[in-house]
Amino acid sequence: MKRRNDSTMAQAIDRLVDAYGLREKLDEREVASLWDELAGGMVAKHTVAVKLRRGKLYIKVDSAPLRHELTFMREALKSSVNARMGRNVVQEVLLD
Repeated sequence: MKRRNDSTMAQAIDRLVDAYGLREKLDEREVASLWDELAGGMVAKHTVAVKLRRGKLYIKVDSAPLRHELTFMREALKSSVNARMGRNVVQEVLLD
């Protein structure tokens, strides 16, 4: 019989992560680790940095033509990251 205050281990860990303010940093690490798969090999090869701050995904690439091409793909990148994360983590994609 389950008591009212019982919760699963995943729920307890999620509450701890939120309580200690670690959610954004964990999300950033997860997005960075998934970047190769999400962006594709050629884009990932030219990516210098991927950072997530307050809902904004900052992507730095070493190629001006690629940066220009990615400006047209911002919405698709945002959608694919959010779909993979299972929730709205990215509100805006910014290129540098």
